[in-house]
Amino acid sequence: MKKISAILASIATVALFWYLAGEVFILKDDKNSFSKLGCVSYAPFSKDQSPFSFAEGMVVSEDLVRNDLALLSKYTTCIRTYSTLGLEMIPRIARENGLEMYMGAWVSSDKVMTQKEINMLIKLASENQDIVKAVIVGNEVLLRGDATETLLAGYIKQVKEALPNTKVTYADVWEFWVKHPKIREVTDFVTVHILPYWEDDPTNIKQSIGHLADVRGEVEAILKDKNILIGETGWPSEGRMREDALPSKINQAIFVREFVKLAEKEGWSYNIIEAFDQPWKRVSEGAVGGFWGLFDKDRADKNVFSGDISNFPNYKPLALGSIALILLFSLLLKNRDISTKGILLFSGANTLFALLFMLQIEQYIVTVRTLWELAWALLVLSTHLLIYYFLLSYVAYGKKPQILSLESIFAQNIKGPDSSLMILFYLSFIFVLISNIALAFDGRYRNFEIYIFIISVISYLWLYRGQFENMAFGRFEKVSFVILALTSVVIFINETYLNAFSDVWIAISLGFAYILFNGTKKSSYSELKSFMLYTALFLALFSYAKYGFLANSNFIAECGSSLNSSLCKARESLALFLYLGKLGIAAIIVAAVAFFVNYKFLSLISLFLSIGAIVMNNTFLGAIAFVVSMYVVLLSSKSKANI
Repeated sequence: MKKISAILASIATVALFWYLAGEVFILKDDKNSFSKLGCVSYAPFSKDQSPFSFAEGMVVSEDLVRNDLALLSKYTTCIRTYSTLGLEMIPRIARENGLEMYMGAWVSSDKVMTQKEINMLIKLASENQDIVKAVIVGNEVLLRGDATETLLAGYIKQVKEALPNTKVTYADVWEFWVKHPKIREVTDFVTVHILPYWEDDPTNIKQSIGHLADVRGEVEAILKDKNILIGETGWPSEGRMREDALPSKINQAIFVREFVKLAEKEGWSYNIIEAFDQPWKRVSEGAVGGFWGLFDKDRADKNVFSGDISNFPNYKPLALGSIALILLFSLLLKNRDISTKGILLFSGANTLFALLFMLQIEQYIVTVRTLWELAWALLVLSTHLLIYYFLLSYVAYGKKPQILSLESIFAQNIKGPDSSLMILFYLSFIFVLISNIALAFDGRYRNFEIYIFIISVISYLWLYRGQFENMAFGRFEKVSFVILALTSVVIFINETYLNAFSDVWIAISLGFAYILFNGTKKSSYSELKSFMLYTALFLALFSYAKYGFLANSNFIAECGSSLNSSLCKARESLALFLYLGKLGIAAIIVAAVAFFVNYKFLSLISLFLSIGAIVMNNTFLGAIAFVVSMYVVLLSSKSKANI
């Protein structure tokens, strides 16, 4: 009877949790809805398309544009576009739907394509003067470093001369208008982007509207110009937390509703980013990049304008998943004579883990965008499902696992739950190690997978309690401890204590570091000197290459004026090579070969490439290759028995 009561209590707890998350803790419609938005950014791509598809011969569907603009005309009187090439039908369809336009031309480092964009902008704007409110020559060009101030000013002057009866502006984040006053001299008005989530010092949702108003006032005071268009503002509905700025469906609705009220009260001109979720942006901006839309990728209304909002509208299947896990693992109690304390411990862990597991699945649904990430998610989930099982199994049987070394497991072909649990420990801490490296070096767009790794850190801290020093780990584990500790410090500095997700992740990382530290007390740091020396040297070399060449602002500005030099062409080629992730792929391949060949020189090449991939923003693949390379380098410098 105690077992059945505990199971029912677990089911009731998860059902209540999901009901509260999905039906109770929601944003209620305040009925203070507005008539129509001032303007909305529009990109005419379906959920499977992107601007890069043009290179593959993609043609924008006129039917898609027609349906999109018919829908948007119910919510706004204006659209903002960012490019002209291949989008020539948009002005005609906008007119049919009673929409005006802020028509944009895409200015890039490619001078030939930029001139084609400008020529088409001039043509379309001159033919559609009745609906073109203004033209926008370039979007965040100075921020990206794609052109110098002088070159950009030349493009703007060219458009102004060709369109004397049309207002001409340029759009960038507000700081760049302050840094480049010359651009104000050649534009008819100022177009600033104010995105509190993306600020260098992110602003939480409660302070975001006040911050936006302060920034607009500051720009107005500095430039001494009240004629300002807020060219982009908004809030993401999904994605990673930045300091205390949290993307969510509720927060997006709060921001848009409160901003529009203030803008209408103050008489501001504004444009909301953006009309529809754009999945293609997730490749370069992480999960958050694909969720700024007022409508989702399938053109379904996200209720941003009005209506009740839940952060978990899909809470019912998530609740069913949690209940299914509880019932499945409760079978371990069958025919077991277990104490009341054991039942409470079992039920508590089962309830918590069932919730965490489904929360992580929900997060992966949002964040996974490539086959690499899908493979990672499936591997992490399956590993933790087994850890989940083993923890409850040991609780149900009232046992503690025996400490086994990885070498003894494979050398003596030891089988059983104890050996499986140790193998799973290695997998889980290596997953955390890889994630820590990626978050430390390129964490801006990566999510914190806290839900699933809470399961493993709790499990191993509890199961191996009092036995850590008996683990007799070697140099690989000691280096892993050092890297976990150092990268945790970097993550904390980058994210600050305000990021609750980061704080939990660091606690998880330090939990594993604690186990590794206690298990490697008999291993000397002096044995790590050569590896740490190689690592520091390779880090220094690639950091110099990145910040002295690839990301050097002065060099980028020079290349923005002219791409004719061999160095600029080399930089463009390298940037494309890195954008496609080829360095990370090369590092993975060499690391795999080095693992099987076990040749010292090859292992050092593998380490060199993996660190290069980490530093050069192929970080996730580079981190995987680095962990493999780390093991191989340590193995090649000493016999395997001592690793």
